[in-house]
Amino acid sequence: MYITAQVLGIISWVIFLFSYHCKKVNKVLLMQLISSLLDCICYALLNAWSGLLISVFELLKGFGYYKTDKDRYIFILTIPIYLLIAIVSNDGLLCFIPIFASLIDGYTIIISEKAAVVGGFFSNLLWVIYDLVILDYAGVLSDLTLVISNLSIILYGYKKFLNRKDVHTLMGKYISKNTISNLYKLDKQSYDNQFLWTKDKMFELYKIEKNSYILIKEKNNVIGYVNILSIKKNIYKYIFDIDKIYDDYKTSDIVPFIKKGNYYININSIVLKNEYQNKDSIEKIIKEINKFINIRKKKGYNIIAGYSYAVNAFEKEVLEKMEFSKIKNITNECFLYEKRFS
Repeated sequence: MYITAQVLGIISWVIFLFSYHCKKVNKVLLMQLISSLLDCICYALLNAWSGLLISVFELLKGFGYYKTDKDRYIFILTIPIYLLIAIVSNDGLLCFIPIFASLIDGYTIIISEKAAVVGGFFSNLLWVIYDLVILDYAGVLSDLTLVISNLSIILYGYKKFLNRKDVHTLMGKYISKNTISNLYKLDKQSYDNQFLWTKDKMFELYKIEKNSYILIKEKNNVIGYVNILSIKKNIYKYIFDIDKIYDDYKTSDIVPFIKKGNYYININSIVLKNEYQNKDSIEKIIKEINKFINIRKKKGYNIIAGYSYAVNAFEKEVLEKMEFSKIKNITNECFLYEKRFS
């Protein structure tokens, strides 16, 4: 069983290295899932129960991070699980090595990308120590690779060690105030002050229509979003009659998707960090916007038309690739676009 564990560990390490050369985020995740499952089997064969339980727990927690925007709440709510693992693993003081490794990794991920890299260095260093104690030399090889990778990023900023350009989208039905704060920070990077909403304004309109946000994430970090509002017909018509931007929406302007009928939408914001603005990301954003529209049409919400103000080059590019037509220039920086859907 010891030899089998070492062989599986080496296979896991090879698959993990291969995952960072995959171009699509789903394939990266699949390869890393397989690698993690092999690690779990390896720990089981070595009777390393704390390592096994933490690894399984990390898989479940990672799925929660990936599928929701509740990273901070997930981390806080899962802290008691570590105590339970310490009790049931029956590994004595040894169990605290992977527990502290997991805690460091989980906490730094929710702070920032830079903190996650530093946390990853210390977290994987603890895993190296744990693997040495349980004689999992293949695991040492795998974790040492990550230690070196994170250390290289810290010292030299080599982003090429990580596949950081792939993003995934998430329909943000339940968004926390913490996420709204992160979206506001993204707005400040993308928009001039004249186009900024306050955090309170963003949250106020979100409470009227909780399905209005499409989050764009890279691993566990929100790096962009799309906000789509359903607007009253008279407001929609008013937009095209005036020669200025109408951006100070009131709650009375919003019409939630609650019954079958005709609707008009405003793609209010298309925000993405500059370093992620590439062809692949644009295609995913367009696909998600179209999905947003098609799902509602299938439910009987007939979306007649949509409009958007493009106030930067990225928004302009996305709208034109979606075949929105430029209606008029509001200012030298702001352009009104429209598309008829039915």
